[in-house]
Amino acid sequence: MIFATFFWLAIALVLHTYVLYPLIAVRIGRRGAGASTPLIASENAPAVAIVVAAHNEERDIARRIENLLALDYPSDRLHIHIGSDGSSDRTVPIARAHSGDRVHVHAFAYRRGKASVLNDLLAHLDSSIDIVVFTDANTSFAPRAMRSLVRHFADTDIGAVSGELKLQPPSTGDSRDGDYWRLETALKMGESRIGGLLGANGGIYAIRRLLYAPLPPDTIVDDFTIVMNVSARGWRTVFDPEAVAYEEAPADIDAEFRRRIRIGAGNYQAFFRYPEYWTRASNVRRFTYISHKVLRWFTPHLLIVALLSSACLLDEPFYRAAFAMQLAGYLMLGSALGLRSRIDLPSALNAPLFVFALNVAFLVGFWRFASSNVSGDWQRTDRA
Repeated sequence: MIFATFFWLAIALVLHTYVLYPLIAVRIGRRGAGASTPLIASENAPAVAIVVAAHNEERDIARRIENLLALDYPSDRLHIHIGSDGSSDRTVPIARAHSGDRVHVHAFAYRRGKASVLNDLLAHLDSSIDIVVFTDANTSFAPRAMRSLVRHFADTDIGAVSGELKLQPPSTGDSRDGDYWRLETALKMGESRIGGLLGANGGIYAIRRLLYAPLPPDTIVDDFTIVMNVSARGWRTVFDPEAVAYEEAPADIDAEFRRRIRIGAGNYQAFFRYPEYWTRASNVRRFTYISHKVLRWFTPHLLIVALLSSACLLDEPFYRAAFAMQLAGYLMLGSALGLRSRIDLPSALNAPLFVFALNVAFLVGFWRFASSNVSGDWQRTDRA
């Protein structure tokens, strides 16, 4: 009986995080939000600092700085801080070619990781800075993205704002990240409307400067941690789909797989390091955190529980069939993942193969976290 309970509980939790909860959140997100908040007027615009942690970004850094300088925001109230994390390419000289009153380049000689760079950049900010905007070197802001982000801070209860990151299709490849990302955006919309938004899109988000808590140097998912620290202190976080940024989607599943291993390790790090994310949260945020994040992170573990539980019940026809179906499904998807570069797979396999790869990546990420094989360093990918 105990194994049957484990089996059905594991299946129910996986179905909740992948089916039931998305249906609830997406339905809420599709409800009319009413009139949007007017864009902030120039005379009321607060002083803003945009911070970019960069490692070997010579391909994108010039374009990124030019994009930020062209934003529709009062130039005397917008300051750009580029922090090079021990770059070994031409990131620093390229960035310095654009430096001036509005662009400040901080060249850190040794590579220490993104969290340490962000800590130092925040420490260098002028005391007049009210709002800090975080972004990446390979991201591009829409012209009015800053005005859209900043307008929400007129509400004194709001501590952080996430913009919408739109993934542009790669020129080649078989990425499914765009589909996955559209679902994540819909979930953020619903969560924001019920006061349960979790984290932010790393390419475009803002917080009140006074709410920044220095990160441990080995922090992996800095964007999630920074915004969840704000939420844990009782401040509201909101999502604004009109604050738009763009990035190119990964070219294929391999690129996303490597990225998800790192994110997975960071997720488990945050879960065990910051129990206050759910112990001190409101009931709504606790529900969204467990439903959207925690259960998603532990889905591979739950699937292993379901497989092993059914294996202990092979004397019963139903569980014998369930075990055979699980085993066959995993073998098929594992084989397809290994063969996809050599043969043309049916398009119907794209979505399940993508989800399978993500869960395998989470499992590898958990192993790396559990074995302490993680650090704050990061490797340059199409999506940093």
